[in-house]
Amino acid sequence: MKLYDVIRKEHKDKGIVDPEPMPAMWKGSYEEIEGRKRVSGPLNEGGKQSSWRKLLVISCALIFVGGLYIIGIKFVHAKVTVTERHIPFSLFNTQLEVANENNVDSGRLSFQTMVVTDTVTRQVFGSAMTTSTTKASGSAVIFNQYSKNAQTVRSGTTLIGANGKKYITKASVVVPGYTGTLKNKTAGSATVNFVAVDVGPAYNSDGTSFTIAGWSGANAKLFYASSAGAINGGQNGAVHTLTESDRQQALITLQGALQEKLARETRSQIPDNLVTFPDLQFTSVDNSTVVLQGTTIQFPVTIKGTMVSYLIPRDRLEEAIASKAISDHLYPNVSIPDLGSIHVEPVSVLPADPKNIPSSITISVSGQGTIITKAPLVNIQEALLGASHDEFEHVVSGVPEIDTAEYSLTPFWAPYFPYNTDRIKVIVK
Repeated sequence: MKLYDVIRKEHKDKGIVDPEPMPAMWKGSYEEIEGRKRVSGPLNEGGKQSSWRKLLVISCALIFVGGLYIIGIKFVHAKVTVTERHIPFSLFNTQLEVANENNVDSGRLSFQTMVVTDTVTRQVFGSAMTTSTTKASGSAVIFNQYSKNAQTVRSGTTLIGANGKKYITKASVVVPGYTGTLKNKTAGSATVNFVAVDVGPAYNSDGTSFTIAGWSGANAKLFYASSAGAINGGQNGAVHTLTESDRQQALITLQGALQEKLARETRSQIPDNLVTFPDLQFTSVDNSTVVLQGTTIQFPVTIKGTMVSYLIPRDRLEEAIASKAISDHLYPNVSIPDLGSIHVEPVSVLPADPKNIPSSITISVSGQGTIITKAPLVNIQEALLGASHDEFEHVVSGVPEIDTAEYSLTPFWAPYFPYNTDRIKVIVK
């Protein structure tokens, strides 16, 4: 008798209601071996299906994770944000040697000069009358297309204007030779002042061209001159002028306007990589050309002047200041944003004559500011190529110019930085 039947008989003798009949699919599923035996039929087949299902899920998960890993390596982009070091400094009468640019090697602190010449004209009201017998005067630019050799025009040389009037040069001048070829010349030129041979307003002119005595025929077309502005000042008879006090005030006003104009013109011409300072700029005024008189009560007065500026490369000056201000200076590139607030002055008197520039000068630097160490962004990019997350701190800690740094990767699960510098963007905060 089977075990199942024995149990049913015992239940029946004790008056216990039979449990639900064993499903037919279970019958025959058991093997009797003196007690219970593990199922080996349909239940075992279900276990195998569950194992395969688990294996499939695990395989899909591994494939998904592997796909993310590959995407993270192939398509990763990195953004690195660095904060450069800001080092406050203070200097007082710190001296720096600055050599003429023509006498130094690249990288040394040097200077060059900029020369700007201009004129200012103002209308003036006469406050007195006088009798004047003055000669007109002006300046001319002499051009040399005659020879590649320099030519000398001596003082007292006659310039003959297109209007037939004659003028005399007031100084000797050397005119450089032309450059280029015979068919494509660039004339050499030089400027010289002149005065009319006689008094009177007939020699006044808004401007004219000249032939030069001693140069005639075809040569007169190759060696010639042209006035640089108006020719004025010629008077003969009663004219309007200024009292001595008014004259001094007019000169002060004209010189102030000229100084402002020269400074403005100079600023507009200074390249971005060069700097200058007020005490390194010098203005010379040609008062000899100022004529404070006219035939009417209101007359124009023109004043001419030149500004010479000593210009210093900005990056070299910043580097020189940093080397003096930071005792353990190890930074190859620095910047000083508020460099213009630093007081710079020459230790000795500098010549204002652009023809008399010294071979070197000494300047004194005083003031406070902040030195910013410029991080080598390209070097940081290269150092991070293919680096892991853990290597980031090691890379940035080896850059002394960096104060702090942080990074982000896209996608965020990427295990390494890109292997291409185009995918690593390094910016300064």
